[in-house]
Amino acid sequence: MGLSLWLAGIIAGFAGLQAYSAKAGTSRAPTGQAGGFLASLQKPGRPLLVMAVHPRCPCTDASLAELGDLLARSRGACDALLLQYHPAGWPVEAAFQTLGGRRVPVMQDPDGRLAAMLGAETSGHCVLVDASGTIRFHGGLTVARGHRGLSPAQDAILEVVSGGSPHLTSAPVYGCALSPFCKAP
Repeated sequence: MGLSLWLAGIIAGFAGLQAYSAKAGTSRAPTGQAGGFLASLQKPGRPLLVMAVHPRCPCTDASLAELGDLLARSRGACDALLLQYHPAGWPVEAAFQTLGGRRVPVMQDPDGRLAAMLGAETSGHCVLVDASGTIRFHGGLTVARGHRGLSPAQDAILEVVSGGSPHLTSAPVYGCALSPFCKAP
């Protein structure tokens, strides 16, 4: 009887972790104000990918690794910016990250106000504007919480960067909520 309960507990725990890993966070499409904000950050004629990140979310490492892979695959054809969630009272973190062999600037986002304008409610949410300043993609780069691997989102973004039309314009985001209370297990 004890062995059966122990085994049932392990199976239930594993099933719970699998369900959590596969459950996407919340996200929305960028607001009308997002275009102006992104245009102010964008270099003329260059695509820009902005990723909202929670510095204490354990899933953020996988999102950053995927962004690094994407930047390497783009061969310098796309600029990136990290929008770091920053509640009042938290210490200021890095001014840049090195991803895909490139220095990526980090902009502090007090209380997630800028991320909210981009529709980002979950760490890892990206918004891509093409070379002409049109928002062409929003969503996540990972295929599950904290897991790396080729994702359709990367392919869609690279299609835009190369001047094409992507097969998808949004993707689920896997990470913690952009709030002071990171709900990671």
